[in-house]
Amino acid sequence: MLNISKKRINERLKTERYRSFGLLGNPFIGPKVKRNFIIAGVLSLIILFLPWTQNIQAKGTVTMLQPGQRASEIQSAIAGQIAQWYAQEGDVVKLGDTIARLREIKNEYLDPQLIERTKEQIVAKEDGVQSYEQKVEALAALIQSLRINQQVKAQSLRYDLAAAKAQSESDSAQFFAESQNLEVAKTQVTRYNQLLEQGLKSRTDVEQYRIKLAQGQAKAQETAQKWEMSKNKLLDVRLSLKNNTNAFLEKIAKAQSDLATASSMLADAQGDLSKLRNALSNYEMRNAYYYITAPQNGMLAKITKRGIGETVKEGTSLGTIVPTLYDLAVELYISPIDMPLIHKGSMVQFQFDGWPAIVFRGWPNTSYGTFTGSVVALDRITNENGKYRLLVAPTEEWPENLRAGTGARGIALLNTVPVWYEIWRQLNAFPPDYYEPILAKEQVDKPKIKVKQ
Repeated sequence: MLNISKKRINERLKTERYRSFGLLGNPFIGPKVKRNFIIAGVLSLIILFLPWTQNIQAKGTVTMLQPGQRASEIQSAIAGQIAQWYAQEGDVVKLGDTIARLREIKNEYLDPQLIERTKEQIVAKEDGVQSYEQKVEALAALIQSLRINQQVKAQSLRYDLAAAKAQSESDSAQFFAESQNLEVAKTQVTRYNQLLEQGLKSRTDVEQYRIKLAQGQAKAQETAQKWEMSKNKLLDVRLSLKNNTNAFLEKIAKAQSDLATASSMLADAQGDLSKLRNALSNYEMRNAYYYITAPQNGMLAKITKRGIGETVKEGTSLGTIVPTLYDLAVELYISPIDMPLIHKGSMVQFQFDGWPAIVFRGWPNTSYGTFTGSVVALDRITNENGKYRLLVAPTEEWPENLRAGTGARGIALLNTVPVWYEIWRQLNAFPPDYYEPILAKEQVDKPKIKVKQ
């Protein structure tokens, strides 16, 4: 067209066939394009001032809100062998319903009369304990009786000692009196012998005084012997009083030794009795563990041990039970960089797998097919993948057929800013605005979801 090339095609090109060649000569094409650009610019300017909700995206799964409403394993509390199944997968069971029965495999529990024999041992041991208790009571009574007898005997010996002292004193006085009489009789006999020699007294009178002297000597000898016997008796009473304490102390010590031995044997018997009672309780509890029962109302979802005669250990999982009535929630996992922006009560929008949705992240009110929830719990530590876990509960009705394990895509809603501010923030790689949400004063009632039978 500029006639630069030697190979020209203007003679061969028919310009009327092309609309663009016709527009080149149109004088109104310039203002039309200008008007379009002006309208586009005004619309873009308006869009820049529209509100935009800042958000954080995260992925997670649907779960149960309450720990007691989550799926739980049915475990065997004891080691045993599966003898019978009473339920199968898909059955709806109630709390306490029997699911399976185990058979004993340990040698110490194989005796079918184990509980009865243990009860017999307990009865025999109770009789032994009762015998030891009676023996302890008898020895305690014996010690008390010995102490009383010791006091009574000591008091009696004190009385005898006082009487022996009085008797000894009396015999001593009588001996001294007879000794004086003997001296008087000796003096009289001597005097009368002198008078007899002088012829003043007759021999008969002298013989009478000699007889009195002999009698006085005999009485003096008798009183001396009696006094000696009183002193010996006094010594015997004093020795008996001393020996009384020693004798009773020896008996009491022996009785106390027997009492200590009996008390020790009683304590051993009581300890053995407690062990037997403990063993009996364990046996009775173990018998209850032979039957595996449902820990809660729910559906038997998975049985891991199916065979009859299969041996299981303590804590082995036999199956899984899923509650039929539960509160839904979603577990979300966010990066540590976003964790400071999330608080308890923060609002989150969800898109669930299997439920179609049209999502406008910045304009949540215009989204379709999304569901709203609020954060009810935040972990303080990261998991093995280095992310924090959030638990989000519904604030509105979620899909009725929603089940645990369904994938969920969450959008945590933050502050609302103009579109131009969000573009500027994204271009400068600034984090979203940090703010503290205002929590509702009243907790939102969470809908109950019941599995259809």
